[in-house]
Amino acid sequence: MKNLLFVFSLILSGQFVFAQAISSTIDHVTVFRQNAEITRKASVQLKKGKQEIIVSGLSTQVNPSSVQVKLSGSGVTLLSAKFLNNYLKNREESPEIVELYAEIENLKAEVDWINDQMSILNDLEEVLKKNQVLGGRDQGFTAAQVMELVSAQKSKLLEIKKEKRTLKNQAKVIKKKKIKIKKQLNELNAVQDRPTGNIVLMVQSERALTTNLSCSYVVSGAGWSPLYDLRSAGITQNVQLFYKGNIYQNTGQDWEDIAITISTGNPTVNNNRPILSPLYAGFKIENDYLKDRRIENKKSNMRLSEDKLEEVSVTMDAGYDYGATINTNQITIEYELPGRHTLKSDGKENLLALKTYDLSTDYVYHTVPKLDKGAFLLAKISDWGKYNLEAGEANIFFEGAYIGNTFINSDVTSDELLVSMGRDNSIVVTRKRAVDFTKKKFITFRLNWCFFVIFTN
Repeated sequence: MKNLLFVFSLILSGQFVFAQAISSTIDHVTVFRQNAEITRKASVQLKKGKQEIIVSGLSTQVNPSSVQVKLSGSGVTLLSAKFLNNYLKNREESPEIVELYAEIENLKAEVDWINDQMSILNDLEEVLKKNQVLGGRDQGFTAAQVMELVSAQKSKLLEIKKEKRTLKNQAKVIKKKKIKIKKQLNELNAVQDRPTGNIVLMVQSERALTTNLSCSYVVSGAGWSPLYDLRSAGITQNVQLFYKGNIYQNTGQDWEDIAITISTGNPTVNNNRPILSPLYAGFKIENDYLKDRRIENKKSNMRLSEDKLEEVSVTMDAGYDYGATINTNQITIEYELPGRHTLKSDGKENLLALKTYDLSTDYVYHTVPKLDKGAFLLAKISDWGKYNLEAGEANIFFEGAYIGNTFINSDVTSDELLVSMGRDNSIVVTRKRAVDFTKKKFITFRLNWCFFVIFTN
């Protein structure tokens, strides 16, 4: 039942306060470099007067300070909003997790049945062992009868041993299967008895009506990192840049069929503007030092009166402009992805395409024969700062072949970005010593009555 109505006997301001627990669905998620903002929507039936609305089933990783609520309709006033953990209602598991837990219970039942059979076989084995004595001389067993009894007992014991061995093998198979299922549950981050979160709203309505509720909040356990592909079809073609985002989320709730926006913002970054405090420098001349200087300068008739020997200090005012930049806000670029997406709460990275750019490219060769005799083809990308790329790893492809990877540093202020497209083996580079401006000379010196001659060129 979507809406559950509870009536509390608590009277506030002479009126009954109704509490209504509602379920909502995630409609949109904005993923920051760290953390994510989740927007939920729901339809709520309001009564006239003051009432409490409980948005239940949320993640416990909500930042309470980030909660924002919007209610449609005139005559509706939001009085307060707060976030609380709900330890009485556990988080709803995904169907896959529920199925895995059910399979574990079935395997436990199979193990219990194997243990019951093993217990019966052990008891039967003990009975046979205790009845191995065939009796004394007076019982009159012939040799043939004794052999028949021994053969029957042997056959039964072997049958019991074989059945026990089969049961042990079945138990091993079940144990291995249980281990795999538990590993899969760990991959899905399945934790039983995990609490949920509630956002409790106090609302005042002038009349009974239906309102659309939109609630947004920031959660931890989510984020993204950039990944690039730099592809060139040849030295006559521009480099194509494929901008992708590795999104992860481990918020405790799956994001199913939602709209996603990737943001370069980071709510965890300190947004306070930096203030450069002045630096002060000084020195102190001690009295003993001046006394020593007075004694040394007697011949020059320099006299320092002892009643004037005071502590001397010099202060340098460093409060002038040091060129520090004051950041009063943060520039954010957002990429709204087409369509709707589903991301499981498993902490795994999900690679999503963001944007493709055609980069204006020139190609040059680079070589340092002293270090390496190879010639390296460089793609020189001009005015690359206008793309507002985030710092991240980049895979390089040239003429369809994977070359390697590099790192795009967004903090570099140069207008050009140089990307190595690999070694060109068709170019041979040699290094020869220049002889036009060199000559041989002799350097002679004497050390401990020995002469040394050094030849240089």
